[in-house]
Amino acid sequence: MAGIKKALAPILAMGLVAAMTVRLAAVQVVHHPRPNSLLAERIDWAFQEAGKAGFAKGFWVGFSIRRLMGEHSYIGSYFRGSEDRKLSLEELVYGRKTAAEKKISEEQAIREAAEKALTSADRGKPGRKVAKDIAILMQFASAAGRQPEMVNISNLSLSASLRSLPLLWLGPAEDADSFSLIKKYYEKAAPERMKKILLQAVALHQNAALVVPFLESILKGRESVKIRADAAAFLGEQNDNRALEILIRTIRTDASLEVRKNAVWGLTEMELPAAVDALIDFARNCPEKDIRSEAVEGLAEKATKQAVGALEQIVFSEKDTEVQTHAVHALADLPAKEGLPYLIRVAKTHSNREVRKAAIYSLGDMNDPAAIQALVDIVKGKS
Repeated sequence: MAGIKKALAPILAMGLVAAMTVRLAAVQVVHHPRPNSLLAERIDWAFQEAGKAGFAKGFWVGFSIRRLMGEHSYIGSYFRGSEDRKLSLEELVYGRKTAAEKKISEEQAIREAAEKALTSADRGKPGRKVAKDIAILMQFASAAGRQPEMVNISNLSLSASLRSLPLLWLGPAEDADSFSLIKKYYEKAAPERMKKILLQAVALHQNAALVVPFLESILKGRESVKIRADAAAFLGEQNDNRALEILIRTIRTDASLEVRKNAVWGLTEMELPAAVDALIDFARNCPEKDIRSEAVEGLAEKATKQAVGALEQIVFSEKDTEVQTHAVHALADLPAKEGLPYLIRVAKTHSNREVRKAAIYSLGDMNDPAAIQALVDIVKGKS
């Protein structure tokens, strides 16, 4: 599977069976000798190795999966501090980069940051997606304890705090193997905080045939509202028609407002055209104000012509002032100032004074010549 660093290829091709140990800074990394074997077998190996080594203070077990992500999106955190935190996971697992490679990496990071700043106006428009490696890191107290005490999720290109504990690295994993393992840990997890992070790990997998039924079972089950709400939001990560149907049903029928609102957010995350249709329908027709407002905010994220037209109609036809002002703010949040002409119209002509004021304040925040001129016209009493 993609994701094994080329530098390791000769070692794997030779069929070596001894575990490879790497020490970088204070962190010891032990590699599984056969990273193409079943993940369940590699997990068993990790506990055997931890027992042999006597990792009394605990240890991490980690593997990676591949996921399509936005070119400039990441999962995880940047850390400052000890040496092991400064290294990316890729460096930590597969070896320290040379000074020249570090320089190139830093320059590339600067270029990417500049590009991100230049393209920030395109927020809400579909971005280029690329396959990225994501590490799932599980901390265990001892070789006898088979349930993780902590789980970290991070792109391999980012750093992660391992608290100077050793890492047993299993290599890349297929979605089905990884899903099965994480699902098993979820089903045995007790603390809600652990269930939430394991649920996130499950949702990272892009095999909808596996993930969607599992998340649906969480929604229909007896988990806490917070867990069920997370499941609703994570369904939006599965760009799948069945997931769409579940979210629409959840918005219409679930007893929890928090779950229903998260289901609306799930629609926002989807790239299916039918998800935009559903958002527009809920924004216009849902009898519940909170859901209408949530759908309005979701339309701002979609930024399609259809969504923009719906927002304008809501501003002028919605009867609830609060929902109307939500639509105004959504127009103001559209990328590339696409909502500017609509805001000017609202500020100059809307019959509701509160809605007009919301549009005026939004224009004042835009720092745009056309917005300033519109404000001048309003001050001078010009239409």
